[in-house]
Amino acid sequence: MQRRRFVQGSAGLLAGMGLAGCLGGNNSPPPRKATVFQDVSLQSGQLQIQLHSDVEVESRQENQGNLDPGGAVASLAPVGVARAAKGAGGRGTGGYSSAPKHPRHGWAVWHGGSYSDDWRDDHRDELRMYDATVATLAVAYLGSNSDYKNDPPGPGPGEVSWDKTWENPENGVEKTVDIGAVSPGSDPREGWYRVGTELVSRDGSEDFGWQAADFQVDNDTGGWETEKAWYVKPRV
Repeated sequence: MQRRRFVQGSAGLLAGMGLAGCLGGNNSPPPRKATVFQDVSLQSGQLQIQLHSDVEVESRQENQGNLDPGGAVASLAPVGVARAAKGAGGRGTGGYSSAPKHPRHGWAVWHGGSYSDDWRDDHRDELRMYDATVATLAVAYLGSNSDYKNDPPGPGPGEVSWDKTWENPENGVEKTVDIGAVSPGSDPREGWYRVGTELVSRDGSEDFGWQAADFQVDNDTGGWETEKAWYVKPRV
C-alpha cells in the first residue's frame, strides 16, 4: 500500500466534517507553538512516528528577568501547562473543515483561530521558545468515531490510558508500532488514535506538560488509512 503521510502532506487531512471545531476566544491564550514531530505516517497498519531533531516549545514565565530565550529553561515553573477538562466542549463549534490548519503539518488545530495573532501581539514580551526534549512518547487507541466526537480528550496525561510508551526517546528518533498492538483485543480497529508527548527542558529540570496528535483511521478501501488529524496542545 502506498505510504500515506499525514504530517508533511495535508491533502488527506483536510477532508471530512462532523467533528467539533477549535475556535478560541479573544481573552483566552491560543495553543502554544511547538516543534515536536518530523513525520508521522501509517503504512500497512504500522504507525511510524519520527520526532524532530530540534524539539522546541513555547512557554510563558512569571519572572521575565530569568529567561534565556532560545535556550534551556531557568529554574522556573512554566506557565500554561494546565490540563484541559475531559470533553471541554469538544473541539469547539466550527467543525473539522472550518478549523484552522497547522501550516506545516496540515493538522486541524484545537483552540486555534485568527484571534491568536491579536493575543500574541498583546503578550509578546511574555512568550519565549525553549529547547526541549521528549520525556515520554505514548500511543493510545481512543475509541470509535462516535466516542471521540462525543467526548474528545484534552492534552493532559490523565485524559488517556496509554497502550504503548517509550521513555526518554532521543530527539530525531523514529518509533514504529502496529496499530493492532494498541487496539482492544489486539486487532486493528477503525477509530481514533493518539500520539502523546511529554515535553521537558533539555536538562530535565522543567516540565512543559503534554501535547498530542489525534488521528482517525479507517479501512474503507481495503487498506488502513488516516482520514483526519487534530493537533491537541495546551494553551500557552
